Amino acid sequence: MSEQADIHILVVDDEEVMRSLFIDILQDKGYKVTTVPDGKEAQEKARQAFFHVAFLDVHMPLMNGVQTLHALREVSPKTAIVMMDSFPDALLDEAEKEGAISCIHKPFNINEVIEVIEMALKGKDRKKEG
Repeated sequence: MSEQADIHILVVDDEEVMRSLFIDILQDKGYKVTTVPDGKEAQEKARQAFFHVAFLDVHMPLMNGVQTLHALREVSPKTAIVMMDSFPDALLDEAEKEGAISCIHKPFNINEVIEVIEMALKGKDRKKEG
């Protein structure tokens, strides 16, 4: 059994194609992946299981990425949060101030996703490394 099989990743994105892409990429690498379309469902999933890393889309209906970050911090403070966005804006800046360890910009490179996961698992903060 691979080391990745013990790593549980949550992906929160309102676009089904993005959720499917993460499942395809990360399950192929051996990670356990759970996807949800919004922050409310993310909060419920985080109450049921621990996620090592959570990828949050910044712009979503119901709860935006920053609101979702706050909700996840309440129920799972040790989960490493990575924001995802198509374009930088004030919400992204706020997310970084609130403890997001990194942001990947869509469209992203598969290797970038894996690097961010590895960095998160080692407890590094990509913003401070860069």
